[in-house]
Amino acid sequence: METLILDFNKGKGRRINPEYQTISERARRFNPKIQQALDPQEKATLLEEKRTLHRHMLELPSTDQYDPSYRRLRYCRYADDFLLGVIGPKSEAVAIMESIKAFLHEQLHLKHSETKTGLKHNSEIVRFLGYDITVINSEKIVKSIYQGQHVRRRAGKAHVTLYVPQERLQKFATDRRYGNWETVKATHKPILMQVSDVEITKQYSTEMRGLAEYYKIANNFKKAFWGKLYKLWKESYLKTLAAKHQTSVYKMAMTLNRGEYLAVRVYGKNGEVKHEEKLFDLKSIDDSKENGEKVDNLPLIMQYSARTELQKRREARQCEYCEKEQGYFEVHHVRKLADIKKGKASWEKLMIARRRKTLVLCIECHDQLHTGTLPDRRFLVKE
Repeated sequence: METLILDFNKGKGRRINPEYQTISERARRFNPKIQQALDPQEKATLLEEKRTLHRHMLELPSTDQYDPSYRRLRYCRYADDFLLGVIGPKSEAVAIMESIKAFLHEQLHLKHSETKTGLKHNSEIVRFLGYDITVINSEKIVKSIYQGQHVRRRAGKAHVTLYVPQERLQKFATDRRYGNWETVKATHKPILMQVSDVEITKQYSTEMRGLAEYYKIANNFKKAFWGKLYKLWKESYLKTLAAKHQTSVYKMAMTLNRGEYLAVRVYGKNGEVKHEEKLFDLKSIDDSKENGEKVDNLPLIMQYSARTELQKRREARQCEYCEKEQGYFEVHHVRKLADIKKGKASWEKLMIARRRKTLVLCIECHDQLHTGTLPDRRFLVKE
């Protein structure tokens, strides 16, 4: 692809549209005439003629969209799915596609998917990685400053945009049994009646957070998520808790209301709040667009490993720190997680992330932990 892009790309930019340039020059010649005009009627006539030319300019592209000396090829890939954007004629796009098919078959011995392979014009919608990709050709006129002058320009012309497909949101709500998408009537989940309120809250929060984080860079993110899906999801959550506690949805909402958010609280013996599990809120999503290639933060995968109960974790016969599978094992205990909440050591971060006061270790790691010589976990985990 790197070689293909280098061979295909040419030109620093599109050439100026001759018709647009001619009209622009005619409009520019009115400037000295307007400044020198003394008669108000004459000046108004000149200004109106200049505005007429500007209105005509706004109807024309400033550059030649079919410039034969300008070509661009863009490539985007995730796993075995990839998408190409071509600025050029259809014949050249077909040639690129055929050359890629030949390379996959002859060099890599791979087969391409006929159903997912094809050509589309920029006015059509392309589905890629769950997003609908299209090119907006809006004729909206906005006021802006260009080269120090106040001008009116077309905004949104030829902008590549990402959209959340409505059918994906509908499938998400249907698969998780939030309710009827057409009537927007939520239902409760009987399967969650036997679990705790905290687990129910975590379940609903995790589902919506995962989807929202994936689609947060879409141009229509707020419009798509603040509609049917969010209403069904939230009402289904409240109905599930209401059905469990045999109360109304309104009373349950009032019980969970903490001002700006909803949360389930776990109380101790003396009535103090031991834990508060917040329900996910779309307002917590940071939908600011990040630029560059390295926009994904690596997840803290330690918190997802070895989540069995203590007895099963001991019987697993594996050190949860260095992942050693042979030898004798011991369990390291801390009095309470608050004692290590500011811990910077790798083993402390592991226990905090998993919210566990115990850690199954091999004898070597346990001895090193107590002597303060336990190395960073990243240098111990198998590659």
